[in-house]
Amino acid sequence: MSPLAPLLLSALLAVSPIAQAVSLDSIVQSYGLTTASFNFTEPDETLNSADASSWILKEWTINAKRVDWGQSNIVFSPDPSTSTSTLVRRQESSTSTSKSKHSSHSSTASTSGASSTASATSVSYPASTNLAGEPPVLRIEYPKGSYSKKTGGTQFYSSPLNATGASVAAAAGNATTDGQYERMLLSYDVWFPVGYGWNQGGKLPGLRGGPDARGCSGGNETDGKSCFSTRLMWRSGGAGEVYAYIPTSQKGFCSQSQVTCNSDYGTSLARGSFSFVTGQWQTIQLLVVLNEVGTANGIVELWYNGVPALTFQNLVLRTSDSLASVGGLFFSTFFGGDDDSWASPTDQFVYYRNFQLFAGAGASNLTGAKAESGALRGVVAGGWSVLGGAFMGLVGIVVGMGLL
Repeated sequence: MSPLAPLLLSALLAVSPIAQAVSLDSIVQSYGLTTASFNFTEPDETLNSADASSWILKEWTINAKRVDWGQSNIVFSPDPSTSTSTLVRRQESSTSTSKSKHSSHSSTASTSGASSTASATSVSYPASTNLAGEPPVLRIEYPKGSYSKKTGGTQFYSSPLNATGASVAAAAGNATTDGQYERMLLSYDVWFPVGYGWNQGGKLPGLRGGPDARGCSGGNETDGKSCFSTRLMWRSGGAGEVYAYIPTSQKGFCSQSQVTCNSDYGTSLARGSFSFVTGQWQTIQLLVVLNEVGTANGIVELWYNGVPALTFQNLVLRTSDSLASVGGLFFSTFFGGDDDSWASPTDQFVYYRNFQLFAGAGASNLTGAKAESGALRGVVAGGWSVLGGAFMGLVGIVVGMGLL
């Protein structure tokens, strides 16, 4: 072996490019998401769960004007990066002695008929009201033993970007559109406290669309005509994925290496292609572009801290024009899984901030197979495919030079 080889390999390892982070604006511009946008504002003070639910209903354009469940798990709290509220577990005093400072919002909010284990009328409080000069953030609680079935976390659907045919057509340019937003990007930050107990996994907010605002979750599969959903999931150890309720009948779809289908529930896309961490803010950007009906060219992409984590560009997300648009934020988060083996091991919090939506006109115009003939898949897993290819190419050069 040449004495230069170790030095060259060290240099290659030092400069091998893990995928470069891209800006939010560059994603928005690249995918034509400039027709409409919405920023989910936060209040200027901490809010208990009753006032927080009312704030969300008033300011975030919630579908059907109701939180599906988990009102008592929603609090606006100090930013965990600037306060002691990074505690994983609820402080006992926070639910018994604190009082709400907020008086401009009603302390009641609509909820669906089924309630969580905690009473729909119980009130939770932030551990502190000291904001340390920073705006409050959304804190969601996952009580010990909670898993799906409306026992922890929360769920609501926000669709603030209601398109009008005239406005969309005016902004569509050369895109073919039916007057709806066929493409949408969701961006937000999430913080898991140090010591967070991942267990087997849980759901995180994503996007959904279609005329059925209640399907495409909880085992309610889609036929491609009424709805789709693309949430995120954490798995054991914080492994990340996109968890999708989309049609799976196209030939060869479920046999692809980065696709895990479940006949009773959703489909995992690129499980483990990135990993969540604890003790810091991390940014998620999730893009969905509807396929042309009859063509497998739908797009689901995700960036983690600005770095491409997964890309699927030849999907069937819909089978009918009746599913005309991406609707908005599907804020659906809980442990599970459908049984108590998925349950939260203790009372836990996750923090969220900076929710934004960006929308554009036009279904995907990528070349794709006919939907019935199967969807091909392209995946970039956390930048490692790019890194591996670049590294092996450079190693090949070294070998070719006779240095190994």
